Amino acid sequence: MRIRGSDRRPLWWGNSGDTPGPPSELPARVEVLIVGAGLTGLCTAVRLARAGLVPTVIDARRAGSGTTGHSSAKVSLLQGSMLQRLARHASTETVAAYIAANRSGQEWLLDLLRERDVPFDTRLAMTYAVTESGAKDVEAERQASRDAGLEIIDVGQGDLPFPVLDAIGLPDQAQIDPVATVRALVAELESFGGRVIEGIRMTGSSFTRPWMVSTTAGEVRAEHLVLATQAPVLDRSLDFARIKAYRSYVLAYPVADLLNVPQSMSLSLDDPTRSLRTASTGEGDFLLVGGNGHEVGHGGSTQARVDEIHAWASSHLPVDEPAWSWSAQDYHLTTQVPHIGAVPGTAERLFVATGYDKWGMALASAAGELISGDILGSAPAYAEALRAKGIRTADITETAAQGASVGGRLVGDRVRLAAPGSGQTPPGEGAGRVEGNPVRPTAVSTVDGRTCALSAVCTHLGGVVAWNDAERSWDCPLHGSRFAPDGTLIEGPATSDLEPVTE
Repeated sequence: MRIRGSDRRPLWWGNSGDTPGPPSELPARVEVLIVGAGLTGLCTAVRLARAGLVPTVIDARRAGSGTTGHSSAKVSLLQGSMLQRLARHASTETVAAYIAANRSGQEWLLDLLRERDVPFDTRLAMTYAVTESGAKDVEAERQASRDAGLEIIDVGQGDLPFPVLDAIGLPDQAQIDPVATVRALVAELESFGGRVIEGIRMTGSSFTRPWMVSTTAGEVRAEHLVLATQAPVLDRSLDFARIKAYRSYVLAYPVADLLNVPQSMSLSLDDPTRSLRTASTGEGDFLLVGGNGHEVGHGGSTQARVDEIHAWASSHLPVDEPAWSWSAQDYHLTTQVPHIGAVPGTAERLFVATGYDKWGMALASAAGELISGDILGSAPAYAEALRAKGIRTADITETAAQGASVGGRLVGDRVRLAAPGSGQTPPGEGAGRVEGNPVRPTAVSTVDGRTCALSAVCTHLGGVVAWNDAERSWDCPLHGSRFAPDGTLIEGPATSDLEPVTE
């Protein structure tokens, strides 16, 4: 498959890179330090700055270079099977609050784009199925949506060029350019005196007020600390006992005429899922086809998943070869409800936001409203119901299963290591393997003719990393930390690189 760019950069970035220049000087003390310059961090910062505070946002790379800039960027209240899953795990009040949060976040974000003259498209959001099992899920989502007061419609076939068994829709939803959105948020923040400093990674913090935060550029004191990093790099809320990291894939196909491809933002509830939307950028017009999500570090060849999406698109849609290919990472909580707000025991001074479950565009904006409201003493009306901590049997069961899975990977992955590497030939180009003994496993890969040997033990909680052949990275199956072939940390809750092996 012809893919533009060896690093498979998202369409939204065009020919610009996500590597920051030299970082600006980090202040010694700030009112609010926000770690992560994606949608969550920037929406929080803008709201605080508009209220008169001076937030400082830091990011290890460029603003928006994480999940935000890799998203398919649908700002929709119709979210696949989300409401039926919420209804099984949460009260009707919490489901209603979830919708209210998304609606508020959507409205605020689109208002900002209008104010900043950033274009976006209004589209019908559609959830459909082509299999009997998928059709049952569509019917369940139809019922859950109507029970929650969401004004969905039956759309029959919709505008899809292949047969479907059932489909529902929600008019007047939005699709955005996430990188243009990030740039608008940065401009808005800076106009109110806020700061974004790129190229600085948080590495740790004290647990006393004021927060003494360690970074790659030194220490900074902060009265309030917001971890807008999806997987919190500090965890005092037991989120790691409930969190699963997932990756999914997107291919962008050039199209000569957008009217010849589906205009709806559609998502199937079949296995595997299929996601469609159009996009127009300075690079041209495109149809984005995505799906094939899986837990990070699980499920075998990731390149096979990308190839399977292309095979499906070629047989179902009027497309040729993709010009861009990328993937994104998001986090699922066993309780289904996202965790947005103060960490218990921190006197409302440490905040996290995680568990968006692939629907972070509206939710990240809502997180900005929730967290800024906590800091300013003006929480939105839906906050209490959204944060209700009712625990159901299904939550306990899934959390226990997740804990058992993590424990099993910690032990099992070491037992299944390849034989010691002495005498073995290096992996072929684009390949990687874990070898050696269970105590000191080694991750060996060859990329662009360079063979690197690293410790295979993730620097977060000690999981054994797995090779991602689509993106040529080492991915941890425990909580989704990812590393480049040379060991450099890419993303996730880890805060340091994989160590090189020189023996």
